[in-house]
Amino acid sequence: MIKPASNNQIKEWRKLLMGKYRKKTGLFLAEGLRCVEQIIKNKKLEVSEILTDGTIDHSEINLPDNIPAFELPKNDFATISDTENSQGIIAVCKIPDQTSIDNISRSGGLIVALDAIQDPGNLGTIIRTASWFGVGGMLIGKGTTDPFQPKVVRSTAGTTGAIPYLKGDLTVHFEILESEQWNIYLLDGSADSVSLDTVSQSNKSVIVVGNEGNGVDSTLIKANRKLVRIDGKSDIVESLNAAVAASIALFKFSDWV
Repeated sequence: MIKPASNNQIKEWRKLLMGKYRKKTGLFLAEGLRCVEQIIKNKKLEVSEILTDGTIDHSEINLPDNIPAFELPKNDFATISDTENSQGIIAVCKIPDQTSIDNISRSGGLIVALDAIQDPGNLGTIIRTASWFGVGGMLIGKGTTDPFQPKVVRSTAGTTGAIPYLKGDLTVHFEILESEQWNIYLLDGSADSVSLDTVSQSNKSVIVVGNEGNGVDSTLIKANRKLVRIDGKSDIVESLNAAVAASIALFKFSDWV
């Protein structure tokens, strides 16, 4: 049953566009028909409410009966939407709890670490691609944008919450993982790096994706960690987009796990 939303509810949902309120409430917004449908299908996230602007045919969405649905006037819905051409549906979801470094280590196989990834589209695409390749855990380092902000969530195409994650200091996390025989591979295009094609196989690998402008932080570069580059026409194109580089590396590394 679709209910009309109150002014107070609309006000509270609108606040979730701001990071401090997402942190305070433990809730975030997931917008778009496919995004909402995938989140419901995955059953990885707790959906507290569905919001619509009255233009969605609810019979085509197959919403679970236990999720309350609210219809908002279009003008009010537009103040909650983060897109210019909204599809008229938003899910209000609970932010999943962080996991522990021990749980991530026990996942085995492949881990992605994000070092100050600032572009929401890049972050969302990396999360989506990592989900596709079955990454066991994601480490979100300092300076990385909020993975639960609207644009990031849209870019994940509904895979938000599919991968266990942990925020914090990558230096500390890496030291723990290395003590448990994990190998750290930092994507880097410098002269000190080796080609991705020459990297020896490892079934416990951490792929580190650095900041879009500055690359991997120098404090993370250690003698026992391998700098890895993706070969290409560097005389024509200076560098790859961070999300594209991560996708290529994930394709290569996923063959090992």
